[in-house]
Amino acid sequence: MSVAELEPYSARVRQYLVHGHVVTPATNEVGKEGVVTRIEPKSMEVLVYLLERAGTVVSREDIQDHIWENVFVGQDSITNTIIKMRKAFGDDARNPSVIETIPKRGYRVIATVEAIESAGAEANLPPFLFDGSAGRWPIGIVLAGLLVIMLGLRILQPEPAVVLPVEAAKVGRADVIRVAVAPFANVSADPDQDYLAQGVEAAILAGLSGIDQIAVMHLTANLNELTARANYVLEGSVLHGAESIRIETRLFDAETGLVVIARTYDRPYSDLMSFQWQISETFVDVVALDIGRAALSRKARGYTSSIEAYDLFLRAQQALLPRDKAGNAKARRFYQEAILQDPQFARAYAGLALTYAADFRNGWANDGTDALAQALNMATTALEIEPDLAEQYWVIGYVKTQKRELEAAAAALDKALLIDPGYADAYALKGGTATYAGYPEKSVPLLRKAMRLNPDAGYLYFLLLGRAYYFLGDCQQAEINLVESLTRNPLNVETHLYHAACLVQMGALDDAEWEFEEIKNIKGDFSLADFFASYPMLSQPHLDALSNDLKIAGMN
Repeated sequence: MSVAELEPYSARVRQYLVHGHVVTPATNEVGKEGVVTRIEPKSMEVLVYLLERAGTVVSREDIQDHIWENVFVGQDSITNTIIKMRKAFGDDARNPSVIETIPKRGYRVIATVEAIESAGAEANLPPFLFDGSAGRWPIGIVLAGLLVIMLGLRILQPEPAVVLPVEAAKVGRADVIRVAVAPFANVSADPDQDYLAQGVEAAILAGLSGIDQIAVMHLTANLNELTARANYVLEGSVLHGAESIRIETRLFDAETGLVVIARTYDRPYSDLMSFQWQISETFVDVVALDIGRAALSRKARGYTSSIEAYDLFLRAQQALLPRDKAGNAKARRFYQEAILQDPQFARAYAGLALTYAADFRNGWANDGTDALAQALNMATTALEIEPDLAEQYWVIGYVKTQKRELEAAAAALDKALLIDPGYADAYALKGGTATYAGYPEKSVPLLRKAMRLNPDAGYLYFLLLGRAYYFLGDCQQAEINLVESLTRNPLNVETHLYHAACLVQMGALDDAEWEFEEIKNIKGDFSLADFFASYPMLSQPHLDALSNDLKIAGMN
């Protein structure tokens, strides 16, 4: 019997081909046509477990027992894992091509799965080797070859450009840091070494452009033009000496022209190949950290003098994104720690108010009335500290909405818009309150404006617009927006509710019942009574219509 036959089957498999995607368990990657999505190790374990049982229904209990063994993770964790896997494949839960949900039974892989087994030790050889016996390779060839390896041959494949043109870089998400990388200079006395500076520059461009939070521009324009387009300008130089290679970088604030960070890196010339990998794996990381730190300091100005407090605030904002109980509690701790760092940090108080409001809205607090009172207290404190921030009035508006004081909420949002007429979230929340008050026709233009102002907004804008269209009796438009909301946040119960209600209106009762199954997977103890207990809808006819449709879908 061979060694390969003694190994477990999964240990011999290097990759799986699934619905046009290549699944690589060793690196937790799912790729298709040059686009690679990385998933968490546990998610990959679940995926491999399902792939090896393709065509068979696998229960949640089986997944729990085989993947987590003695650690109980609960229904939500398994649901989240399935959602992440579907997202990696671009799979539609309602019309699946890869992973099918079998209501009340589990999950089944319905795609064809082809396993690629390891071919032995020779399969791990690098794409090509440099033969030292043939003499010393020219440095330019070495750099070019290494860049090909570093980029996974991306330079040979037609892909969307990773380096943004000037005009494209002017727009985009507000949280993206726009960096203009100027040509790196060859400062040696030998002009024949220009290619070395160009190789280092190319490696840095490639590395930075692979980071989601950084938009890279490769420009040769003058500094004034760069200033108008970017947040930061990265300049550099390369010196090739007899024994070493030196790289110097300078990161400028594009608005002020001041040097934010300057660094010098010296490496021995003797091990050029290793050095080139360091450019990709270490040097680029350091540059990215420098950029991130500079951006953090810049964003903090006007809010707090403490970078530490601002860092905690950003961590809290991130923790809030899942909008679940654990994330809400985690965010609260970060906000509280930020306030300890800076007791005058108004935005941290505002964020703290949102966590208490979420406790009330979702039934997470033992005393909902007290939670709502805490929310109003924190929001008022934030406003007293910094009355000129539109965001503070938005938080007041949100808390007043939860208290069903919709006129007061609208008044606070109007104040926010006086301070910042382009505040998309204020238009969105104002649209949401109009629906709560029984005027969905007023919601639509407000939400459309919010979307124009912030086209990269999350799921909530689409939920609010879909909700308005539902009450207007236009379930075709509601369906479009609610599906988009679910694509962006598959775990939001309210979106599933309105989607189910729309499906009832459209006569798709089976699909509506399926939505209820999804809700139970997300929130096992869900009940309509609990949902409506804290729902701020004041229009009784609208509440009755929604409740009736949801009961037809099998909800209670």
